[in-house]
Amino acid sequence: MTNVAEPTLETLTDRARGLLQGALDIHVHADPDPYAERKTDFSATVARAREAGLAGLVLKSHEYPTQPLAWTLDREFSGIDVYGGVALDWGVGGLNPEAASITLGIGGKVVWMPTFDALHWRDYRPGGFNSPQEPITVLDQDGKLLPVCHDILDVVASHDAVLASGHLSPEETQAILGEGLARGIRCVITHASFWTPVEVQQEIVSKGGYIEQCAIAVAGEDGEEAWPDLLSQVREVGPERVILSSDHGQASNPEPAAALALFGERFVEAGFEEAEVRRMLGEIPEELLGG
Repeated sequence: MTNVAEPTLETLTDRARGLLQGALDIHVHADPDPYAERKTDFSATVARAREAGLAGLVLKSHEYPTQPLAWTLDREFSGIDVYGGVALDWGVGGLNPEAASITLGIGGKVVWMPTFDALHWRDYRPGGFNSPQEPITVLDQDGKLLPVCHDILDVVASHDAVLASGHLSPEETQAILGEGLARGIRCVITHASFWTPVEVQQEIVSKGGYIEQCAIAVAGEDGEEAWPDLLSQVREVGPERVILSSDHGQASNPEPAAALALFGERFVEAGFEEAEVRRMLGEIPEELLGG
């Protein structure tokens, strides 16, 4: 069997490379990471993104707030904006309004609801990188938002930040993003193709929310099988509120900037106008972040 070289910035087509100009990747992983092997550290990731022509990156960790790193790298690298945030997993105390307040108070842009410690994620992928503590849900036994979720929404609203669904179930996503949108918070469904029905995506968009579709969803052995459904979702929702991101940084996958470029190119090959794809890669994520 012939080994196929891993895609890099240097092996991209001119069209794919061109799609990256002005792009803003809202979902990038890198070292340091306490559990997973990553492709590079955040500094190298930012350097490669700037080299590729991206306008910005949002640094994400499941375990710790990334804003201190983002603050430092944003000052180190001119010509690219670097943003951070916090995922409300057990590493920061779970559904912890104070963790959100501190992160946003030093310039963080995004609060992700629980990811690896979410009840839905543990059911979806048991045995992953989880805290030994109980899985987290945002709903009480009656299906209502927990009081602490309203406290978190207060914090996000007061900082004019972004609320992302993380790895919540569709029902949880509807509940917390619906309340967030009612308060005027900018909200996004994280990697929507994984488990969020298109009807839920359409409902969130109808209320003013955004949909994130990630290159990671069509990576690896199952990528070709996942692509038709992801493409169909974008067509059904419409590209006007869809964001294309990478969710890359895993050691076994291509570097985030190359993955994002190839993801965008697939949409062009599927019949989307280049202007539509550029908007999903750049203008719409900028709108989400309040640019």
